[in-house]
Amino acid sequence: MAPRRPKKSSTTTAKKSGPIVRVRMYRSGLGDCFLVTFDPGGNEVHLLIDCGSLGAKTTGVKLDAVVADIRATTKDHLHLLIATHEHQNHVCGFRNCKQEFQKIHLDRVWLAWTENPQDDDAKKIVKYKDDLGAALASAARALTDPKRGDRQSAELGAAIQSILGFAGDPLALGANGLAKTLDEAMTFVRTGFGKEALYMKPGGAAIEEDWLPGFRFYVLGSPTSLASLSDLGDHESEQLYHVTAGLRVGAAGTAADADERESEMPFDVRLRLNGKHPLMDASAKIYLTEEADWRRIDSDWLRASADLALQLDSMTNNTSLALAIERVSDGRILLFPADAQQGNWLSWHAPGMKWTCKDGTTTKERTAQQLLAETVFYKVGHHSSNNATAKEKGLELMRREDELVAFIPVDRAVALGRYPKDSWQMPARPLYLRLLEKMPGPRRTLRSRLGRRC
Repeated sequence: MAPRRPKKSSTTTAKKSGPIVRVRMYRSGLGDCFLVTFDPGGNEVHLLIDCGSLGAKTTGVKLDAVVADIRATTKDHLHLLIATHEHQNHVCGFRNCKQEFQKIHLDRVWLAWTENPQDDDAKKIVKYKDDLGAALASAARALTDPKRGDRQSAELGAAIQSILGFAGDPLALGANGLAKTLDEAMTFVRTGFGKEALYMKPGGAAIEEDWLPGFRFYVLGSPTSLASLSDLGDHESEQLYHVTAGLRVGAAGTAADADERESEMPFDVRLRLNGKHPLMDASAKIYLTEEADWRRIDSDWLRASADLALQLDSMTNNTSLALAIERVSDGRILLFPADAQQGNWLSWHAPGMKWTCKDGTTTKERTAQQLLAETVFYKVGHHSSNNATAKEKGLELMRREDELVAFIPVDRAVALGRYPKDSWQMPARPLYLRLLEKMPGPRRTLRSRLGRRC
């Protein structure tokens, strides 16, 4: 039997006054892998955005088949590789298929500024995520320990493991907060092609490159404000289409600020004892005995760990490198926001946030509202979850409804199979219905499991 070929969906912008663009979405399941080809059939230029998956139950497509098709299509030449953020379902292919990727000639690599090991603010974000990731991995181990004999704790621990699974093996997080597998994937992207990665910050001048004439890149995110990175959206947010109670984020802010952490402690600092205080020995004789187990609250913090796990997952999504690609001849925009959540989207509209571009000898300013109004292709954020597409500051600003096309990279069976079962509603019904309303007709709103074969 012939091996199954990777399935993918493709769309091509009509050639009105500029070069054609083809966008190919691979059916890798719950994960992103997009191959954008400029001027297909002519002087082709290839851009790969992410390559990862958490499985593809309804398609059976494997990443090695996806990478084989990428190699064949690009003739082993990628002009630009973009890894949007540190999640398994966006970058695991760069580890799992490393040998095949090493056969590809790559010209350049772009990453978000939050991945820059030399950036002081990026280091703070990394440290926060590292500390929280390590604590949550410990919490998951404690909650699922058979010695606890507590079904409710075990279920909570399993839910935390499911969320941490986006960062790789949830019980094998390393000292840097990433699972070894995910760390290897990101390290390969940074250094494995022998190219020095560029770390992109939002705003400023649009990027126009000699290797891609006729197009501009606008870096929208990730935001440089810690407040924006921490803005994950909640169930009452008017900026989102709907957030269910099951996906609420319980902890506000990044918790990176020491004063904020102090305010969350149950007792005033004057009443706390460290392990060397003489009263600790006396207390141990009373409170640490088996008979006094009912008095202690030393494991109660574990109950809050599920919300903290969602916070970590969502904050990582907010660090997504979000891009708008403009065809200069007619101003049409292709929007790739990766898994950007509320704070990332809203940061595009922050006061003073503008992009400049050259029109002959004239310098023009562009706003996020203008870019969204010209969007004709939307890679739906975070697999069409209910908290990763802005409403009034996002989808509703996309005015070209006669041309607009949306691609949703999701295998619903995989999403619903995440623990707790049926809780990861992707695509989210309210958002999905709105996409169908804005883009009626065949092949306008495509899910990756519904795409045609190669």
